[in-house]
Amino acid sequence: MTGVRRSLLRWTLALCCYVVVAAVVALPLAAERSVETAAFRDRVGTFPVEVTLAHDGTSTLDTGVLGKVYWDQTGAAGFGVRLRSTGPPVAGGTLSSYAAPRFLRANAAFVEDPSELADVYAQRLRTEVLDGLVRYELLAALAGGLVLCLLFRGRAPPVVHTFRTPPARVAVHAVYLLLAVGISAAVAWQFFGSWVGSREVTNSYALPSEPRLSFSSPQTREVAQQIQPFIEKNTRRIEERTRQFADTADANLAAELPLHAAALQPREGERIVISEADPQGSIVATTVRRDLYPLLQELLGEEAIVLRTIAGDLTSNGTVAEGDFAADEVHASTGIPTVVVKGDHDTSTTVAQLHGEGVTVPDLEVEEVGGLQVAGAADPAFKALFGGLVRNPSGVTEEELGESLRDVVDKDAGASGVVVVLHQPRAAAAYLGLGSTGDLATAVGSETTPRDDGIPDVPPGMVNIGHLHDASRPWVIWNTDGDEITWTVVSQLGTSGGVEENPTFNRFSTPFSVPLKDISVRLAYVNPRTGLQTGYASIVIAPDGSATVEDRVDVGLPGGEPLERAPDS
Repeated sequence: MTGVRRSLLRWTLALCCYVVVAAVVALPLAAERSVETAAFRDRVGTFPVEVTLAHDGTSTLDTGVLGKVYWDQTGAAGFGVRLRSTGPPVAGGTLSSYAAPRFLRANAAFVEDPSELADVYAQRLRTEVLDGLVRYELLAALAGGLVLCLLFRGRAPPVVHTFRTPPARVAVHAVYLLLAVGISAAVAWQFFGSWVGSREVTNSYALPSEPRLSFSSPQTREVAQQIQPFIEKNTRRIEERTRQFADTADANLAAELPLHAAALQPREGERIVISEADPQGSIVATTVRRDLYPLLQELLGEEAIVLRTIAGDLTSNGTVAEGDFAADEVHASTGIPTVVVKGDHDTSTTVAQLHGEGVTVPDLEVEEVGGLQVAGAADPAFKALFGGLVRNPSGVTEEELGESLRDVVDKDAGASGVVVVLHQPRAAAAYLGLGSTGDLATAVGSETTPRDDGIPDVPPGMVNIGHLHDASRPWVIWNTDGDEITWTVVSQLGTSGGVEENPTFNRFSTPFSVPLKDISVRLAYVNPRTGLQTGYASIVIAPDGSATVEDRVDVGLPGGEPLERAPDS
């Protein structure tokens, strides 16, 4: 038995040693393969693209039949980004189908900072390269180590027995190792040289006004030259209007909010939840709200606001390139715990970006955030930019999603109220056990007076809904079937990005343009001990920059305390 153990130990030691040797030898090849194969899928506008690395001195947008656009911008070690169109617009026969080809042919030339886009993609590609390197190294180490171990019949390399092996033999094997690494590096260099991403760009046609920008055909460059004055004029106009809007909105907020500070103050035992929906990538609206949140904290007190929720559609297209916007949106309310649910304009990429920023993104779960119970579910659908085709590969309907969340809340939520965040009204209606939110009409008119509204009891607390981009007065559902009377406030929220949800040729929102609809932010007052809402107030910024601070409206019972039912009631 001792001999078997000794033999097993010898083979194990040898295998470990050869695994390390194989990993060292394969490192140059693994690095080259990880660079060459690093890729991920994203979208530019409505066009699906594959994003890879390149080492030809440029970052490239390859639109296929429309030609290539080259931007003389590279990152670390001279690597650039290549975006290759992989199909037609995902929006089908909508507005974006007609706008996208023009965008791909020329608009990439005139974005404010193409190098910023390259940097965003480079961060994701860096992760892809490192992941690929780990995979290739593990494969080469395990396979190569096993082959070497069998080839040398379980004898460990001489370097392991340095004190018992003649120095000359150790030196010879060290030379063998260096030679093997050199051969691996030479092969990797050959592969790298023949890689399509290393081929020098030839026959490019630079734009006279921007020599760092060039095109693969003179026809494409001619189109770009013809429309460049229009785009530059339009860009200046957009910049002037957005700057004017932001300055006007900031000034109006600074003037209006102090006038309403006393009325907005939470009462004893209350805290505030900032409720929003559908920022949808509006950089302009985010800039305005970045000034709003600190002003609210200054006027109402640092401890007044305990939570911020966003009911879906943080981004406009759920792309990797929107990572910076996602971070800016989250950090606009620095210091306030934030909860976001995925909407139908967001993707798993958006969720990963939010997790990276430390945001809570509940998906069929109940979590405690800011001292409150919070639940939510990711919208299963994806809608392309400009309201294109809706895809739902999960097969889960909105109704099924709402019912599943209700099961989770019924099972996992504690005795206090729950802040439920959902994107679409259909999912919220199913969560409430209703056919549609239209059935909430029976709850109108009794916001502070308990009564039997004909709606079966639901989990107490609040339900925040997005998607429609238009706010409405909250509905209050009274839960009267148990030993105590509680209530649930259902809020259909507007768009905190001021984004038009039904774009047309002459009216559509962009991240850099002024809002086309009211920017809407709702303050929900809640008793954090019971989780029950006691009131709400809205802050609205109109497209002309004017700010309105609406009066607080009470809901539920005073103090947010349940009412014990009389034994005979």
